[in-house]
Amino acid sequence: MLKPLQFGNVTIDFPVVLAPMAGYTDAAFRSICKEQGAGACYTEVTSAEGIRRDSQKTFQFLKVSELDHPIAGHIFGKSVEAMVEAAQYIEKLGCFDWIDLNCGCPVKKVVRRGAGAALMKEPEEIGEIVRAVKKAVSLPVSVKTRIGFSPAFPDHLTIAKIVEDAGADMIAVHGRLACNFHKGDADWEKLGEIKQRLSIPVIGNGGVNTPADAAEMLRVSGVDGVMIGRGAIGNPWLFNQIKNPAQPLPGFGEKREVIETHLLRLVELTSSTAEGRRRKTKFIPEQAACLHFRPHLAQYLKGLRGRRGLLQELNNLKTVEAILTSVDKVLSQNVDATSPSRFSNSN
Repeated sequence: MLKPLQFGNVTIDFPVVLAPMAGYTDAAFRSICKEQGAGACYTEVTSAEGIRRDSQKTFQFLKVSELDHPIAGHIFGKSVEAMVEAAQYIEKLGCFDWIDLNCGCPVKKVVRRGAGAALMKEPEEIGEIVRAVKKAVSLPVSVKTRIGFSPAFPDHLTIAKIVEDAGADMIAVHGRLACNFHKGDADWEKLGEIKQRLSIPVIGNGGVNTPADAAEMLRVSGVDGVMIGRGAIGNPWLFNQIKNPAQPLPGFGEKREVIETHLLRLVELTSSTAEGRRRKTKFIPEQAACLHFRPHLAQYLKGLRGRRGLLQELNNLKTVEAILTSVDKVLSQNVDATSPSRFSNSN
């Protein structure tokens, strides 16, 4: 049901993509998802004001690897000027395929600034930002938003049409209201209404945790692509499973290998970003990476016997060796006693 998705000069051969998620979609996790079939990726939610103010902490979100492409530089902000300057900076980096504007993040600290989902209260502001950014850069420009802020504000069709009329090349829409965050079912029928109204490509987001979910979203909405966020955390195999539903679930050996690879890449990424820091940090890169890896690890081991005990010790696991030793213990508890499969710490 999925065909290559094209907008501007970007082609996504398999339009099942990884959503931008603060604290999760760094270069390490994106590389894992790309290897497991993700058709494209977005950076983490990146502050336009941070870019504008030369924030080293913000710049670390824009680290890109060769595996990332095609990839969008994903920025948020309220000021037209800041969004334009951030978009121009991203284009000058020369490592992004397109620019994506966040108009749907429901996180309170973002909304309080009048950015993210707050823009949906006054959708004409979204139009102003899109028009200004399109005029300022040559890269394709897309928008990520939701079906609305709350029932009291402009509806999904009004917002989507403003995005298209302002010149956006593509739109990704989460099928929940911002006020609901991730609660309740995503409204895929509204995604279908948006798809019917617009001529630009539409990517659907929200509620996709299994290959069956992706198929149902496509059936109900007819969108051009599927965006996966939380469903990919701890389960990057989901992308390949959507591409090939007959593909078996990962065994413990493969899961262990991906956990190790992900963690080692995160240590490498943390080390590279630490080199440019002006201030000393509390933890050395390996320790910082291990602490940052905790929510990923909790999801990788979801449903396994022994997981709870490991999670209780997570704050004390500050080396790669310690984490992998604990992972091996959990996995071993879930392997049939007669199975020849065992897990050894290779570090």
